[in-house]
Amino acid sequence: MNAFDLGGVAASCGAVSTSLADKHDCLVCGGGYGPCKLPGLKQCAACGFITADLRISDADLSALYGEDYFHGEEYRNYVSEEESLKANFRRRIQTLQQLIPDLARKRLFEVGCAYGFFLDEVRRDVAHAQGMDIAVDGTRFAREQKRVDALTGNYLDYQPQARVDLVTMWDTIEHLPRPDLFVEKAASHVLPGGHIAITTGDIGSLNARLRGRHWRMIHPPTHLHYFSVDTLRELLERRGFEVVHVSHPGNARDLRSILHFILELRLGWGGLYQRIAGWPVFNLSLTLNLFDIMFIVARRKG
Repeated sequence: MNAFDLGGVAASCGAVSTSLADKHDCLVCGGGYGPCKLPGLKQCAACGFITADLRISDADLSALYGEDYFHGEEYRNYVSEEESLKANFRRRIQTLQQLIPDLARKRLFEVGCAYGFFLDEVRRDVAHAQGMDIAVDGTRFAREQKRVDALTGNYLDYQPQARVDLVTMWDTIEHLPRPDLFVEKAASHVLPGGHIAITTGDIGSLNARLRGRHWRMIHPPTHLHYFSVDTLRELLERRGFEVVHVSHPGNARDLRSILHFILELRLGWGGLYQRIAGWPVFNLSLTLNLFDIMFIVARRKG
């Protein structure tokens, strides 16, 4: 069976172990992993959950999310995409307002707040917004440039002073070594009747099934876990949530970032990208929908 190994990358990390290397049974249902038809991945024989077949520690993960991740690796330039990212966040906020009519009176906590763009966009729509991320540069930017309440650290180590009404994880759960522990933490952080909102790739989608191992969301070690609607629903319901909304919204990105992803990251044509990236047409933002990104909202039972 193929396995990814990051070797001896070192960085500081929180006191709570979230190591994927120490988890040998299914993160969703506790079943046993078996082979997957997609190389480098393994699949639960019981529930079908798919995850990277990879040995990785907390320190390895912390080392991945430095400045380079947001400038040249996962994103061409995260800060330059603020307008497109906020357009995506605004659509999610509108959905949350439909599901939670009194959202304006609610307290929100974002896990994986990065540079604070969602916190900046949502703070006029809720009573209080706070977030956390392990990315030191991102949370510093969020505090200093966006003036939002962004904490630096591991959510599993966080000791909240009060419970909240809503926890969000935008394009975050696939990065977490132990998403099961993060959902359990959110279940204790959210008030009964409160909500959790998650976006992540849907490996059960038509596009993912057609693309197979070439699906754009499969790229360990930054993406560790590959949920379908069914497996994410099971993860949530086993930990005290009831799913109340499932959709597959479009996603806005600026054309230059799409070009960077295809030419430089996927095809390795960095020279061509550098020659044409400055063309003004690539300043435009484009909303695409391949129906392979799911948006799930679940209510805390009790």
